[in-house]
Amino acid sequence: MHKPGFEHPENPNRVVRIRRALTSFGVEFSDVSGEQVDFKEGFRIACRVHAKDYVERLITLSRSASATIDEDTYITKDSLKLALATLYLAYRYASDEDAVFMISRPPGHHAGKRGKALGAPTQGFCLMNNAVAAVEGFKDRGFSKIAVLDFDAHHGNGTMELLYKERILQVDFHQDPSTLYPHTGYPEELGEGEGYGFKLNIVLPPAGGDDLFMSILPMVSDLFEKYSPDALVVSAGFDAFEDDGLADLRLTETSFYSLGRLIRRLKAPTLIVLEGGYGAGLQRGIVAFVHGLRGIEQTYEHHTSTPPSLYRKALEIATKTLERFSGAST
Repeated sequence: MHKPGFEHPENPNRVVRIRRALTSFGVEFSDVSGEQVDFKEGFRIACRVHAKDYVERLITLSRSASATIDEDTYITKDSLKLALATLYLAYRYASDEDAVFMISRPPGHHAGKRGKALGAPTQGFCLMNNAVAAVEGFKDRGFSKIAVLDFDAHHGNGTMELLYKERILQVDFHQDPSTLYPHTGYPEELGEGEGYGFKLNIVLPPAGGDDLFMSILPMVSDLFEKYSPDALVVSAGFDAFEDDGLADLRLTETSFYSLGRLIRRLKAPTLIVLEGGYGAGLQRGIVAFVHGLRGIEQTYEHHTSTPPSLYRKALEIATKTLERFSGAST
């Protein structure tokens, strides 16, 4: 389902590669592709996350055998069914489970209220915002102190737009937006109204590697632990892994394993949705992340690749950004 009729990095083979990698490392997972989905409920959730006219536009486009929403984003006759199913399950799985990782597609964190978000030129392969559906699921189950972590190499502009005025902690790691789509997510973008000071954009320079990431991650971990969310939503992108092809960061297993461990330490009900990742991160990065998430002890080689001048500047900016958080004591 949701298969392009042309060469495109976001295709069904992404999930096939992930499943093979997890199986080869003995990681068990459940196949829920045949699970019953209430599409009427999925439509209701979609209209809660997005503008109704945008959802209706997707319905119209999906009646064609194949169409393009923009130069990056395609839709086929079965895309909407898959997108609604993913949205519905993200909402439903946002419960009191320790951690659920939905290895699903299409991705969603670039999809805003009416598609393109915060002035981005395209929707970046995304149709509906699964992370925000999970936030809504947690809200409906009585969780009030919700946090969102996004570590895709590209800024989660759709999620940021949809939650920008809400008192929900969002920490978004991504490549310097002056060098990469969607060209949003600068450190000074801190939120508005009730959300001011709760939106933290951690910018990594091109060629940023484990050395820089692992210097920043303890500060992020401390912030999350002090904030102590009662629920967590994670947009898990693996395109920050070295040589991905669609980004320029150079993270390896070390960083993704540590992200998994961070989430595990929070001990909060967690819903993780798959975002980007088009290269080796779909195998090596995801396996390391899952090992960290499950508390399986692993040792990985620490890579140093960040140019020293960029390292110092990025670390200084990240430190100042994290200090701007206004709700650590709430």
